[in-house]
Amino acid sequence: MPRIMPIAVIVGLIAGLLVGGFHFVFTVPVIERSIALEEQRAASAATAPGMVMNDEPLVSLSAQKKFTIVGFGLIGLVAGVVFTGAFALLRRVTPDWPPLGQALAAGALSYWAITLFPFAKYPLNPPGVGDQNTLLFRQGFQLLFLALSALGMVGLLLGVRQVNLRTAVTAQRAKLYGLLLLAYVVFAVVIFRLFPGNPDPVPVPIDLLQLFRTLSMIGWFLLWMLLAGGVGLAVLWYRRTSPEARRPGAVPGGAATGPLRP
Repeated sequence: MPRIMPIAVIVGLIAGLLVGGFHFVFTVPVIERSIALEEQRAASAATAPGMVMNDEPLVSLSAQKKFTIVGFGLIGLVAGVVFTGAFALLRRVTPDWPPLGQALAAGALSYWAITLFPFAKYPLNPPGVGDQNTLLFRQGFQLLFLALSALGMVGLLLGVRQVNLRTAVTAQRAKLYGLLLLAYVVFAVVIFRLFPGNPDPVPVPIDLLQLFRTLSMIGWFLLWMLLAGGVGLAVLWYRRTSPEARRPGAVPGGAATGPLRP
């Protein structure tokens, strides 16, 4: 069976480059507008008595634009590594599912736990928006929240696997699934309420801010789904063309019965 990590990393790189192109076309113009408004606001504030104009940004807008595609390619590489772990775990939880279904489910759960749920607590803002003095504070809590969100999902999947291993009665499994889901919801609500929100105001028009956040989440959704679909189709293709699939009685593209190595 193929090693999943090299496949996921290559597919992640391709998916990241494609998503970077999406953001270059659709999201970068929104960022340019938000930065222009922020510069106008800073210039107006600097004209007030006792105010000093802020320093130039560490990275210029032109450099940020050039880094958009390359940067998301690198993000795709990292997402491929993360997806490898999610796919390996989900395969143990759902051994009877076909590889494509496992991959898509792993992508959807990764999107929720690593992107969508953390975004609900800490919505993305355009570059240049926010107080530099609170940057470490904000990023520290965001990273911690993301890590706890991922651990919560891992715990849920491990719990489901234990239920599958220890319980064969359908009614009992359904009850335990419900308890696990309830425990996950309680965990998610607790960390959502305990973590502080973003302390900085966002001096960006609401329509521009909503457009930026919508495009950002569309980009992340595309990244995870392209990654999941690409890995799933690659594994499916391997199963249909491998020597094992040509043996008598083999079921091409069937459930994941052989060892898929991470």
